[in-house]
Amino acid sequence: MQESTGTRAELDALLRRYNEFPPSRAEVLAAIERQFTRHRAILVLDSSGFSRTTRAMGIVHFLALLERLERTVRPLVEASDGRILKTEADNVYAVFVESAHAVRAAVRIQEALRAANEMLPSDEEIDAAIGIGFGPVLVVGTDDVFGDEMNLACKLGEDLAQRAEILMTSSAREALDEVDLPLDRLDFSISGISFPAFRLRWQETP
Repeated sequence: MQESTGTRAELDALLRRYNEFPPSRAEVLAAIERQFTRHRAILVLDSSGFSRTTRAMGIVHFLALLERLERTVRPLVEASDGRILKTEADNVYAVFVESAHAVRAAVRIQEALRAANEMLPSDEEIDAAIGIGFGPVLVVGTDDVFGDEMNLACKLGEDLAQRAEILMTSSAREALDEVDLPLDRLDFSISGISFPAFRLRWQETP
């Protein structure tokens, strides 16, 4: 998936103008909307138990697990018409045009990790918590996305989803064509905000 948006330097120039010339703010906002805003699905994956594994097995073992995780995740994201935005520590961030593509990638990732774990000792296992959002976001260059759905996907994937769970925002759910997915509605309150989300029972999907 190729993105055609502005660069970070171009966004910074517009933000500087927004700050220094208040009368031009409406014009700046329109320029940012035109140049950077896209409707995208965001997938945020947080590896479970890596801190404990690092303390027990050491940093080299931790880095080796990260290498295997990215080698597992990247082709599954790309096969679902997505692309990896970036990896940070034991987190992976990916972007898709369609919510359904992000959900498909999330299910395939969980299936792949489960299959691999069945053949591995416990200190080699990798589990992932995944959050998905969908909506208008600012896509900046090749590795940055900003917006409410990005923030919610991060909270779901990094803070709220449990091991081997897939959670999605209500916007991501509403953007799906399939209405009969096995979903559980949840209500969360974190960092001063309350919002509904949905847990996908991915083990029950075809």
